[in-house]
Amino acid sequence: MNPIRSSASIDKCILSFSHDRYTSRKKATAAAIAKAEREIASNSNGISHLILRSVDDKIDHLKFLFLINGIPVMCYALGNLLISSLKEIVIIGSEEVEQIAISFLEAVGTQGKKISFVREDPNNLSLFNTLQLGKSRLDIKLNELVLFQPGDLPFMFDIEKILNNSDIQNYNLILWLNSRQMMFPDYRGNPESEFVRRNYHYRALCKETNELHEVKEPNIYPINLSAVDADIIDHLHSTRKDGNLIKTGIRKVLSMPSRILKLLPIMAYHAMHFRSDLKQFRKKDKYLFGMHRDNFDRAVSVLLNTEFTTKFHSDPAFVSDVDALEDWEDFEALTHYANVKLGEKGLANIHPFGEELLHFRNERMPVLKTKIAMYNNFPIYINSFYRSLKMNSVPFPNGNQYVPNQTTHKKNGPTEKTKHAFSWYSTKCNAVKVKRAS
Repeated sequence: MNPIRSSASIDKCILSFSHDRYTSRKKATAAAIAKAEREIASNSNGISHLILRSVDDKIDHLKFLFLINGIPVMCYALGNLLISSLKEIVIIGSEEVEQIAISFLEAVGTQGKKISFVREDPNNLSLFNTLQLGKSRLDIKLNELVLFQPGDLPFMFDIEKILNNSDIQNYNLILWLNSRQMMFPDYRGNPESEFVRRNYHYRALCKETNELHEVKEPNIYPINLSAVDADIIDHLHSTRKDGNLIKTGIRKVLSMPSRILKLLPIMAYHAMHFRSDLKQFRKKDKYLFGMHRDNFDRAVSVLLNTEFTTKFHSDPAFVSDVDALEDWEDFEALTHYANVKLGEKGLANIHPFGEELLHFRNERMPVLKTKIAMYNNFPIYINSFYRSLKMNSVPFPNGNQYVPNQTTHKKNGPTEKTKHAFSWYSTKCNAVKVKRAS
Protein backbone atom coordinates (compact mmCIF):
# COMPACT_ATOMS: atom_id res chain seq x y z
CA MET A 1 0.00 0.00 0.00
CA ASN A 2 1.18 3.53 -0.76
CA PRO A 3 1.32 6.64 1.45
CA ILE A 4 -1.29 9.39 1.39
CA ARG A 5 -0.38 12.16 -1.05
CA SER A 6 -0.61 15.89 -0.46
CA SER A 7 -2.29 16.95 -3.73
CA ALA A 8 -6.09 16.86 -3.98
CA SER A 9 -6.21 17.47 -7.72
CA ILE A 10 -5.25 15.90 -11.05
CA ASP A 11 -3.56 18.04 -13.69
CA LYS A 12 -2.29 15.45 -16.20
CA CYS A 13 -4.28 13.30 -18.64
CA ILE A 14 -3.69 10.47 -21.11
CA LEU A 15 -6.32 10.88 -23.83
CA SER A 16 -6.64 7.77 -25.97
CA PHE A 17 -7.92 7.86 -29.53
CA SER A 18 -6.58 4.35 -30.09
CA HIS A 19 -8.63 1.17 -30.30
CA ASP A 20 -8.18 -2.55 -30.97
CA ARG A 21 -8.55 -3.95 -34.48
CA TYR A 22 -10.11 -7.21 -35.66
CA THR A 23 -8.06 -9.38 -38.02
CA SER A 24 -10.62 -8.90 -40.81
CA ARG A 25 -13.67 -6.80 -41.71
CA LYS A 26 -15.68 -10.01 -42.03
CA LYS A 27 -15.00 -10.94 -38.39
CA ALA A 28 -15.62 -7.40 -37.14
CA THR A 29 -18.97 -7.18 -38.95
CA ALA A 30 -20.04 -10.61 -37.72
CA ALA A 31 -19.19 -9.70 -34.12
CA ALA A 32 -21.12 -6.42 -34.30
CA ILE A 33 -24.22 -8.04 -35.83
CA ALA A 34 -24.15 -10.97 -33.39
CA LYS A 35 -24.03 -8.68 -30.36
CA ALA A 36 -26.93 -6.56 -31.62
CA GLU A 37 -29.00 -9.65 -32.41
CA ARG A 38 -28.44 -11.00 -28.89
CA GLU A 39 -29.58 -7.69 -27.40
CA ILE A 40 -32.64 -7.53 -29.65
CA ALA A 41 -33.58 -11.13 -28.80
CA SER A 42 -33.31 -10.46 -25.06
CA ASN A 43 -35.29 -7.19 -25.34
CA SER A 44 -32.38 -5.23 -23.89
CA ASN A 45 -32.68 -1.59 -22.90
CA GLY A 46 -29.75 -0.65 -25.12
CA ILE A 47 -29.19 -2.07 -28.63
CA SER A 48 -25.66 -1.57 -29.98
CA HIS A 49 -24.37 -2.12 -33.48
CA LEU A 50 -20.73 -1.66 -32.54
CA ILE A 51 -18.26 0.49 -34.50
CA LEU A 52 -15.29 -1.86 -34.85
CA ARG A 53 -11.94 -1.49 -36.61
CA SER A 54 -10.24 -4.18 -38.66
CA VAL A 55 -6.79 -4.59 -40.15
CA ASP A 56 -8.03 -4.79 -43.75
CA ASP A 57 -10.33 -1.74 -43.73
CA LYS A 58 -9.84 0.51 -46.76
CA ILE A 59 -11.16 3.34 -44.56
CA ASP A 60 -10.24 3.00 -40.90
CA HIS A 61 -13.55 2.55 -39.01
CA LEU A 62 -12.15 4.43 -36.03
CA LYS A 63 -15.05 5.71 -33.94
CA PHE A 64 -13.15 8.78 -32.75
CA LEU A 65 -13.07 10.06 -36.34
CA PHE A 66 -16.84 9.93 -36.83
CA LEU A 67 -18.47 13.30 -37.50
CA ILE A 68 -21.13 14.75 -35.20
CA ASN A 69 -22.66 17.86 -36.75
CA GLY A 70 -19.75 17.83 -39.21
CA ILE A 71 -17.11 17.77 -36.41
CA PRO A 72 -14.98 14.74 -35.41
CA VAL A 73 -15.89 13.02 -32.13
CA MET A 74 -12.25 13.38 -31.06
CA CYS A 75 -12.45 17.18 -31.29
CA TYR A 76 -15.36 17.27 -28.86
CA ALA A 77 -13.42 15.08 -26.42
CA LEU A 78 -10.25 17.15 -26.73
CA GLY A 79 -12.27 20.36 -26.40
CA ASN A 80 -13.74 19.08 -23.14
CA LEU A 81 -10.24 18.79 -21.71
CA LEU A 82 -9.14 22.16 -23.06
CA ILE A 83 -11.75 23.93 -20.90
CA SER A 84 -10.83 21.91 -17.79
CA SER A 85 -8.26 22.67 -15.08
CA LEU A 86 -5.84 20.12 -16.56
CA LYS A 87 -2.37 21.42 -17.34
CA GLU A 88 -0.88 18.64 -19.46
CA ILE A 89 -2.48 16.29 -22.02
CA VAL A 90 -0.89 13.43 -23.94
CA ILE A 91 -2.82 12.25 -27.01
CA ILE A 92 -2.46 8.68 -28.30
CA GLY A 93 -3.70 7.87 -31.80
CA SER A 94 -3.19 7.12 -35.46
CA GLU A 95 -1.68 9.24 -38.22
CA GLU A 96 -5.16 10.55 -39.10
CA VAL A 97 -5.84 11.38 -35.45
CA GLU A 98 -2.59 13.34 -35.30
CA GLN A 99 -3.45 15.22 -38.49
CA ILE A 100 -6.87 16.23 -37.13
CA ALA A 101 -5.50 17.10 -33.68
CA ILE A 102 -2.87 19.42 -35.15
CA SER A 103 -5.44 21.15 -37.33
CA PHE A 104 -7.90 21.46 -34.44
CA LEU A 105 -5.34 22.95 -32.04
CA GLU A 106 -4.12 25.38 -34.69
CA ALA A 107 -7.71 26.59 -35.09
CA VAL A 108 -8.80 26.80 -31.43
CA GLY A 109 -5.51 27.07 -29.54
CA THR A 110 -4.23 25.00 -26.63
CA GLN A 111 -5.97 27.13 -23.96
CA GLY A 112 -2.69 27.24 -22.03
CA LYS A 113 -2.28 23.44 -21.88
CA LYS A 114 0.90 21.55 -22.65
CA ILE A 115 -0.16 19.05 -25.31
CA SER A 116 1.91 16.31 -26.92
CA PHE A 117 1.13 13.45 -29.30
CA VAL A 118 2.27 9.83 -29.39
CA ARG A 119 1.54 7.63 -32.40
CA GLU A 120 -0.26 4.37 -31.56
CA ASP A 121 1.55 1.10 -32.26
CA PRO A 122 -0.58 -0.84 -34.83
CA ASN A 123 1.06 -4.07 -33.67
CA ASN A 124 0.26 -3.47 -30.01
CA LEU A 125 -3.04 -1.68 -29.42
CA SER A 126 -3.57 -2.94 -25.88
CA LEU A 127 -4.57 -0.55 -23.11
CA PHE A 128 -1.41 -1.57 -21.26
CA ASN A 129 0.75 -0.28 -24.11
CA THR A 130 -1.39 2.85 -24.49
CA LEU A 131 -0.86 3.67 -20.82
CA GLN A 132 2.86 3.06 -21.15
CA LEU A 133 3.08 5.32 -24.21
CA GLY A 134 1.24 8.08 -22.38
CA LYS A 135 3.26 7.65 -19.20
CA SER A 136 6.50 7.98 -21.16
CA ARG A 137 5.56 11.54 -22.19
CA LEU A 138 4.46 12.78 -18.76
CA ASP A 139 6.65 14.04 -15.95
CA ILE A 140 4.74 12.18 -13.24
CA LYS A 141 5.66 12.69 -9.61
CA LEU A 142 5.89 9.82 -7.13
CA ASN A 143 2.38 8.53 -6.33
CA GLU A 144 0.73 11.18 -8.51
CA LEU A 145 -2.69 10.37 -9.97
CA VAL A 146 -3.30 11.03 -13.66
CA LEU A 147 -6.55 10.80 -15.60
CA PHE A 148 -6.86 8.12 -18.24
CA GLN A 149 -9.72 8.86 -20.63
CA PRO A 150 -10.85 7.18 -23.85
CA GLY A 151 -11.69 9.82 -26.46
CA ASP A 152 -15.25 8.74 -27.28
CA LEU A 153 -17.10 10.90 -24.71
CA PRO A 154 -18.03 13.96 -26.78
CA PHE A 155 -20.27 15.72 -24.27
CA MET A 156 -18.47 14.88 -21.03
CA PHE A 157 -17.47 18.52 -20.56
CA ASP A 158 -17.92 18.84 -16.79
CA ILE A 159 -15.05 16.87 -15.24
CA GLU A 160 -13.93 19.17 -12.43
CA LYS A 161 -15.52 16.90 -9.83
CA ILE A 162 -13.18 14.19 -11.12
CA LEU A 163 -10.06 16.35 -11.22
CA ASN A 164 -10.63 18.03 -7.86
CA ASN A 165 -11.89 15.47 -5.40
CA SER A 166 -10.79 14.87 -1.80
CA ASP A 167 -10.48 11.11 -2.41
CA ILE A 168 -7.56 11.77 -4.77
CA GLN A 169 -5.42 12.14 -1.64
CA ASN A 170 -6.31 8.70 -0.31
CA TYR A 171 -6.62 6.29 -3.23
CA ASN A 172 -4.52 5.02 -6.12
CA LEU A 173 -7.46 4.06 -8.33
CA ILE A 174 -10.94 5.60 -8.36
CA LEU A 175 -13.76 4.15 -10.43
CA TRP A 176 -16.53 6.67 -11.14
CA LEU A 177 -19.37 4.24 -11.73
CA ASN A 178 -22.41 5.03 -13.85
CA SER A 179 -25.48 4.76 -11.62
CA ARG A 180 -28.76 4.57 -13.52
CA GLN A 181 -30.75 5.85 -10.52
CA MET A 182 -28.57 8.94 -10.09
CA MET A 183 -28.35 9.85 -13.78
CA PHE A 184 -32.01 9.20 -14.56
CA PRO A 185 -33.96 9.38 -11.29
CA ASP A 186 -37.34 9.38 -13.10
CA TYR A 187 -36.63 6.62 -15.62
CA ARG A 188 -39.37 4.34 -14.27
CA GLY A 189 -42.12 6.95 -14.23
CA ASN A 190 -40.96 8.65 -17.44
CA PRO A 191 -38.94 6.22 -19.60
CA GLU A 192 -38.17 8.87 -22.25
CA SER A 193 -36.24 10.89 -19.64
CA GLU A 194 -33.56 8.18 -19.87
CA PHE A 195 -32.05 9.73 -22.98
CA VAL A 196 -28.96 7.51 -22.91
CA ARG A 197 -29.97 3.86 -23.26
CA ARG A 198 -27.57 1.36 -21.79
CA ASN A 199 -27.64 -2.13 -20.26
CA TYR A 200 -26.80 -2.19 -16.54
CA HIS A 201 -25.39 -5.59 -15.68
CA TYR A 202 -24.19 -4.86 -12.13
CA ARG A 203 -25.91 -4.14 -8.82
CA ALA A 204 -24.46 -2.23 -5.88
CA LEU A 205 -25.98 -1.95 -2.39
CA CYS A 206 -24.94 1.10 -0.41
CA LYS A 207 -25.41 0.73 3.32
CA GLU A 208 -24.66 4.36 4.13
CA THR A 209 -27.58 5.58 2.02
CA ASN A 210 -29.70 2.42 2.08
CA GLU A 211 -29.96 2.40 -1.72
CA LEU A 212 -29.77 -0.07 -4.56
CA HIS A 213 -27.95 1.12 -7.68
CA GLU A 214 -28.06 -0.39 -11.15
CA VAL A 215 -24.47 0.14 -12.24
CA LYS A 216 -22.53 0.27 -15.49
CA GLU A 217 -18.75 0.14 -15.71
CA PRO A 218 -16.78 3.41 -15.76
CA ASN A 219 -15.35 5.12 -18.82
CA ILE A 220 -12.62 7.19 -17.13
CA TYR A 221 -9.94 6.26 -14.62
CA PRO A 222 -8.06 8.47 -12.14
CA ILE A 223 -5.05 6.24 -11.57
CA ASN A 224 -1.61 6.14 -9.93
CA LEU A 225 0.42 4.38 -12.63
CA SER A 226 3.28 3.66 -10.24
CA ALA A 227 1.03 1.82 -7.78
CA VAL A 228 -1.51 0.00 -9.95
CA ASP A 229 -0.45 -2.83 -12.23
CA ALA A 230 -1.26 -1.54 -15.72
CA ASP A 231 -1.58 -5.13 -16.93
CA ILE A 232 -4.45 -5.71 -14.50
CA ILE A 233 -6.14 -2.49 -15.62
CA ASP A 234 -5.77 -3.67 -19.22
CA HIS A 235 -7.55 -6.93 -18.40
CA LEU A 236 -10.28 -5.23 -16.39
CA HIS A 237 -10.93 -2.56 -19.04
CA SER A 238 -10.95 -4.89 -22.02
CA THR A 239 -13.35 -7.34 -20.31
CA ARG A 240 -15.50 -4.83 -18.46
CA LYS A 241 -18.45 -5.11 -20.84
CA ASP A 242 -21.41 -7.44 -20.38
CA GLY A 243 -20.37 -8.75 -16.96
CA ASN A 244 -17.04 -10.25 -18.04
CA LEU A 245 -15.24 -7.99 -15.56
CA ILE A 246 -16.02 -10.37 -12.69
CA LYS A 247 -14.70 -13.45 -14.49
CA THR A 248 -11.43 -11.62 -15.10
CA GLY A 249 -11.20 -10.65 -11.43
CA ILE A 250 -11.74 -14.24 -10.32
CA ARG A 251 -9.05 -15.51 -12.70
CA LYS A 252 -6.64 -12.90 -11.37
CA VAL A 253 -7.34 -13.91 -7.76
CA LEU A 254 -6.72 -17.57 -8.51
CA SER A 255 -3.35 -16.67 -10.00
CA MET A 256 -2.33 -14.94 -6.74
CA PRO A 257 -2.83 -17.49 -3.90
CA SER A 258 -1.30 -15.16 -1.28
CA ARG A 259 -4.28 -12.82 -1.62
CA ILE A 260 -6.98 -15.48 -1.47
CA LEU A 261 -6.82 -15.73 2.33
CA LYS A 262 -7.37 -12.00 2.68
CA LEU A 263 -10.37 -12.22 0.37
CA LEU A 264 -12.06 -15.13 2.14
CA PRO A 265 -13.84 -13.11 4.89
CA ILE A 266 -14.97 -10.54 2.32
CA MET A 267 -16.42 -13.19 0.03
CA ALA A 268 -17.96 -15.05 2.99
CA TYR A 269 -19.85 -11.90 4.01
CA HIS A 270 -20.97 -11.48 0.42
CA ALA A 271 -22.25 -15.07 0.21
CA MET A 272 -24.19 -14.78 3.47
CA HIS A 273 -25.73 -11.34 3.08
CA PHE A 274 -25.97 -9.93 -0.46
CA ARG A 275 -28.93 -11.83 -1.90
CA SER A 276 -31.05 -11.46 1.22
CA ASP A 277 -30.22 -7.75 1.44
CA LEU A 278 -31.02 -7.27 -2.25
CA LYS A 279 -34.48 -8.78 -1.77
CA GLN A 280 -35.32 -5.93 0.57
CA PHE A 281 -35.27 -3.71 -2.51
CA ARG A 282 -36.33 -6.14 -5.24
CA LYS A 283 -37.61 -9.64 -4.80
CA LYS A 284 -36.77 -10.48 -8.39
CA ASP A 285 -33.94 -8.95 -10.39
CA LYS A 286 -31.86 -10.14 -13.33
CA TYR A 287 -28.20 -9.13 -13.19
CA LEU A 288 -24.76 -10.60 -13.85
CA PHE A 289 -23.07 -9.54 -10.63
CA GLY A 290 -23.90 -7.63 -7.49
CA MET A 291 -22.16 -6.72 -4.26
CA HIS A 292 -22.28 -4.36 -1.31
CA ARG A 293 -20.31 -1.33 -2.43
CA ASP A 294 -18.03 -1.14 0.63
CA ASN A 295 -17.39 -4.88 0.43
CA PHE A 296 -16.53 -4.58 -3.26
CA ASP A 297 -14.09 -1.74 -2.51
CA ARG A 298 -12.33 -3.88 0.09
CA ALA A 299 -12.16 -6.87 -2.27
CA VAL A 300 -10.62 -4.89 -5.15
CA SER A 301 -8.17 -3.21 -2.77
CA VAL A 302 -6.95 -6.67 -1.80
CA LEU A 303 -6.91 -7.86 -5.42
CA LEU A 304 -4.86 -4.88 -6.59
CA ASN A 305 -2.91 -4.57 -3.34
CA THR A 306 -3.55 -0.82 -3.33
CA GLU A 307 -5.98 1.81 -2.07
CA PHE A 308 -9.11 1.63 -4.22
CA THR A 309 -12.59 3.13 -4.08
CA THR A 310 -15.73 3.54 -6.15
CA LYS A 311 -17.86 6.64 -6.51
CA PHE A 312 -21.18 7.33 -8.20
CA HIS A 313 -22.08 10.38 -10.28
CA SER A 314 -25.26 11.89 -11.71
CA ASP A 315 -23.97 13.01 -15.14
CA PRO A 316 -25.38 11.08 -18.16
CA ALA A 317 -22.50 12.38 -20.31
CA PHE A 318 -20.17 10.03 -18.40
CA VAL A 319 -21.99 6.96 -19.74
CA SER A 320 -22.73 8.40 -23.18
CA ASP A 321 -19.76 7.14 -25.16
CA VAL A 322 -19.74 6.49 -28.91
CA ASP A 323 -19.29 2.73 -29.12
CA ALA A 324 -22.08 1.99 -31.58
CA LEU A 325 -23.99 3.48 -34.49
CA GLU A 326 -26.93 4.05 -32.14
CA ASP A 327 -24.69 6.15 -29.88
CA TRP A 328 -23.44 8.22 -32.82
CA GLU A 329 -27.00 8.83 -33.99
CA ASP A 330 -28.10 9.97 -30.52
CA PHE A 331 -25.59 12.82 -30.78
CA GLU A 332 -26.32 13.53 -34.44
CA ALA A 333 -30.03 13.78 -33.56
CA LEU A 334 -29.24 16.02 -30.58
CA THR A 335 -27.14 18.49 -32.57
CA HIS A 336 -29.60 18.40 -35.47
CA TYR A 337 -32.42 19.33 -33.07
CA ALA A 338 -30.30 22.13 -31.58
CA ASN A 339 -29.78 23.56 -35.05
CA VAL A 340 -33.48 23.30 -35.95
CA LYS A 341 -34.48 24.95 -32.67
CA LEU A 342 -31.75 27.59 -32.37
CA GLY A 343 -30.13 27.99 -35.77
CA GLU A 344 -26.67 27.13 -37.10
CA LYS A 345 -25.01 27.96 -33.79
CA GLY A 346 -27.25 25.61 -31.84
CA LEU A 347 -24.23 23.58 -30.76
CA ALA A 348 -22.96 26.50 -28.67
CA ASN A 349 -26.09 26.21 -26.53
CA ILE A 350 -25.51 22.58 -25.59
CA HIS A 351 -21.70 22.40 -25.47
CA PRO A 352 -19.55 25.02 -23.67
CA PHE A 353 -16.81 24.68 -26.31
CA GLY A 354 -19.39 24.83 -29.09
CA GLU A 355 -18.33 28.15 -30.60
CA GLU A 356 -14.75 26.97 -30.97
CA LEU A 357 -15.89 23.63 -32.42
CA LEU A 358 -18.00 25.44 -35.01
CA HIS A 359 -15.09 27.75 -35.83
CA PHE A 360 -12.90 24.70 -36.45
CA ARG A 361 -15.59 23.12 -38.64
CA ASN A 362 -15.90 26.22 -40.81
CA GLU A 363 -12.17 26.97 -41.05
CA ARG A 364 -10.50 23.55 -41.20
CA MET A 365 -12.96 20.81 -42.14
CA PRO A 366 -13.14 21.76 -45.85
CA VAL A 367 -9.43 20.95 -46.17
CA LEU A 368 -9.64 17.84 -43.98
CA LYS A 369 -12.43 16.50 -46.18
CA THR A 370 -9.90 16.31 -49.02
CA LYS A 371 -7.26 14.59 -46.87
CA ILE A 372 -9.16 12.12 -44.65
CA ALA A 373 -10.81 9.31 -46.62
CA MET A 374 -13.77 8.99 -44.25
CA TYR A 375 -14.62 12.65 -44.80
CA ASN A 376 -14.56 12.67 -48.61
CA ASN A 377 -18.29 11.95 -48.48
CA PHE A 378 -19.26 11.13 -44.91
CA PRO A 379 -23.02 10.66 -45.59
CA ILE A 380 -22.29 7.97 -48.18
CA TYR A 381 -19.71 6.38 -45.86
CA ILE A 382 -22.03 6.22 -42.85
CA ASN A 383 -24.99 5.00 -44.92
CA SER A 384 -22.82 2.17 -46.24
CA PHE A 385 -21.74 1.29 -42.70
CA TYR A 386 -25.39 1.14 -41.59
CA ARG A 387 -26.25 -1.19 -44.44
CA SER A 388 -23.28 -3.46 -43.73
CA LEU A 389 -24.57 -4.00 -40.18
CA LYS A 390 -28.11 -4.70 -41.45
CA MET A 391 -29.66 -1.61 -39.88
CA ASN A 392 -33.32 -0.92 -40.70
CA SER A 393 -32.69 2.62 -41.96
CA VAL A 394 -29.90 4.99 -42.95
CA PRO A 395 -29.25 8.45 -41.44
CA PHE A 396 -28.85 10.26 -44.77
CA PRO A 397 -31.63 8.79 -46.94
CA ASN A 398 -31.32 11.45 -49.66
CA GLY A 399 -27.53 11.23 -49.69
CA ASN A 400 -26.60 14.48 -47.91
CA GLN A 401 -29.22 15.64 -45.38
CA TYR A 402 -29.58 13.97 -41.99
CA VAL A 403 -33.09 12.73 -41.17
CA PRO A 404 -33.79 11.61 -37.57
CA ASN A 405 -34.61 7.94 -37.17
CA GLN A 406 -38.29 7.62 -36.34
CA THR A 407 -39.26 5.83 -33.15
CA THR A 408 -42.44 7.88 -32.73
CA HIS A 409 -45.43 8.59 -34.97
CA LYS A 410 -44.30 12.15 -35.68
CA LYS A 411 -42.74 12.27 -39.16
CA ASN A 412 -39.20 13.70 -39.31
CA GLY A 413 -39.60 15.25 -35.87
CA PRO A 414 -37.47 14.88 -32.73
CA THR A 415 -38.21 12.06 -30.32
CA GLU A 416 -39.07 12.81 -26.71
CA LYS A 417 -35.71 11.26 -25.84
CA THR A 418 -33.91 13.84 -27.98
CA LYS A 419 -35.90 16.66 -26.40
CA HIS A 420 -34.94 15.48 -22.92
CA ALA A 421 -31.28 15.28 -23.98
CA PHE A 422 -31.41 18.80 -25.42
CA SER A 423 -32.98 20.20 -22.23
CA TRP A 424 -30.46 18.47 -19.97
CA TYR A 425 -27.37 19.47 -21.98
CA SER A 426 -28.61 23.06 -22.38
CA THR A 427 -28.95 23.42 -18.62
CA LYS A 428 -25.60 21.75 -17.98
CA CYS A 429 -23.86 23.82 -20.64
CA ASN A 430 -25.11 27.09 -19.14
CA ALA A 431 -23.98 26.03 -15.67
CA VAL A 432 -20.47 25.22 -16.92
CA LYS A 433 -20.26 28.53 -18.78
CA VAL A 434 -21.18 30.40 -15.59
CA LYS A 435 -18.45 28.53 -13.68
CA ARG A 436 -15.88 29.37 -16.36
CA ALA A 437 -16.89 33.02 -16.34
CA SER A 438 -16.56 33.26 -12.56
